[in-house]
Amino acid sequence: MTADLSPSDYDAFAPFYDAFTSASDYEGWAAEALDVAARHGLAGNALLDLACGTGNSFLPFLDRGFAVTGCDASPAMLAEAALKAPDVRLVRCDVRELPALGSFDLVTCFDDSLNYLRDLGELGASFRGIAANLAPGGVALFDLNTLRAYRTTFACDSVTEHDGTVFAWRGESTPGFSSGEAAAARIDIFTSSGDGLYERTVSRHEQRHFPRGRVEALLEDAGLRCVAVYGVLDDGPLVEPADESAQLKVLYIARHAEGGVGE
Repeated sequence: MTADLSPSDYDAFAPFYDAFTSASDYEGWAAEALDVAARHGLAGNALLDLACGTGNSFLPFLDRGFAVTGCDASPAMLAEAALKAPDVRLVRCDVRELPALGSFDLVTCFDDSLNYLRDLGELGASFRGIAANLAPGGVALFDLNTLRAYRTTFACDSVTEHDGTVFAWRGESTPGFSSGEAAAARIDIFTSSGDGLYERTVSRHEQRHFPRGRVEALLEDAGLRCVAVYGVLDDGPLVEPADESAQLKVLYIARHAEGGVGE
């Protein structure tokens, strides 16, 4: 949960979020993420999942024995997550003002959540919060949308349907999108109200592209070190080198700048 889609906007989106993301392979993604985290020193099982939404991002980790804390700024999203995982600690908070929630071996922030932050200052604030909650030797993983995503997905229109709910995506970007710019898309959600009529819910998504050099510099300012950047293929596997013109997302791996396992 982030800045330009307010908690109230996400509250309205929460009942539809799982249908909208029904094609996402969270199990496969968790396996990829854990494999790369282990390669970069992950040793414990305490997980902090930032912008956890309805809980889909942390459920595969929970199934693998992780002690999970999830946080999100939307009460409705957290309510959905609590239905799926009633024993998980869920905290309502904003990634830009992340309190000290503990000392975690793994901190994650997936589903391009950080792209919703409005500027580099807010991104830096989120990194400082991650650093404050990351255990010595811990690993932080987060993904960001690439230039390709904003030049394609955010620059086109599409319609999808899941179990009778229709999602009309209207991209407002352009194929000429430049590094560091802002982009937006609108989702019109249509649900049946009976008698052939539909109710419409509108969700607007405003994001910003963050160039790799700026991301790495902000991590360093927060006391973290970027140890790897992977490209995310369309079907989920991670590859090196990351190429913003070829992949829709990139995955960053960061650790504390000094000390810790494997450093």
